[in-house]
Amino acid sequence: MFVGLTPEICAQAWELVKPAIATAAARGVIRDAVGDLVVMDPARPGTMLWSGSIGDTEDKTYGYAVAKAKVAERAGLDTSRVRMDAPHLYTAGDIVYPGGVVRHGLVVAFSGVEGEADEMIAEWFIAAVRGIARLAFVSPHGPDATGTRYLGA
Repeated sequence: MFVGLTPEICAQAWELVKPAIATAAARGVIRDAVGDLVVMDPARPGTMLWSGSIGDTEDKTYGYAVAKAKVAERAGLDTSRVRMDAPHLYTAGDIVYPGGVVRHGLVVAFSGVEGEADEMIAEWFIAAVRGIARLAFVSPHGPDATGTRYLGA
């Protein structure tokens, strides 16, 4: 039964994205297939819903990903946009690296490679989540097919 964004959907999306990260590293597009990803809960601002990692991550990359997600969520902008267009939205203690993305009500951040590539990976993840959720919504067991008026009911 489809009930919106869940940790299971996030895990499924991550399994789709990890091979793309590995391919990008193998082709020299990014420096390595390593990093941490965090997803904020769209239903509970300020709360992390899910996290995942790839490769042999350093302890700091998880913290960086969380910090990027917090800046993006608070500003309502990708962290690269905060840097370039709205630096006045930074507050003391904010991380200044790009890697947090805001799309379609989702806030996702990745840290582990180049900041611009971190944002690319976060966008890949959001695209996978949206696709999986949309397919579940219109599946034979989804609300569209069953006539359900309220999710989870």
